Amino acid sequence: MDLSNFKKRMNKKGQMHNYLAVMIVLFVFGFMSIFGAYYLSELIDGFTTAGYYTEPATIEAGEGFINASHMMDYIIVIIMTILIIGVGVTSYKLASSAIFFIISFVMAAFLGFIGYFFSYVFAQIVSQPVFVATLFFFPRTLLVCGNLHWVGLACLIIGSITLYAKRQREVGLIK
Repeated sequence: MDLSNFKKRMNKKGQMHNYLAVMIVLFVFGFMSIFGAYYLSELIDGFTTAGYYTEPATIEAGEGFINASHMMDYIIVIIMTILIIGVGVTSYKLASSAIFFIISFVMAAFLGFIGYFFSYVFAQIVSQPVFVATLFFFPRTLLVCGNLHWVGLACLIIGSITLYAKRQREVGLIK
């Protein structure tokens, strides 16, 4: 792993790309969780109608897979928390001047628009009649992915506080 490339990407100009990454990861994970649970339930229904889902071991394994796919609803909350804490930690490690807070503050409107756009797209995708039975098992995912603009705002607040509320470090000077 090349740390010099990592340090180049961790520039002093704020963390807007990290805030967007949090929303994109949550959007993709939420959709893939719901789609995976739907696909798994349809697969088990197909096995049932074909007559292959009759053995007790098969039924136990199928129920285990269904329960594991429903656990993704809890995992998205854990992932969201870890990503927001990660934004705070990476923001704290940067040395930045306070002028970039104004840039981040102006870019917050763009961040909110992108978050609302992802929330709208998620709502349109999962509101299809195909996913109706599956959505019952994913209330937390619907809450998180339906409010990605608020998640982006939380990232902006946490990132701004940890980036600009710390003591200013001297960069490049040895005293």
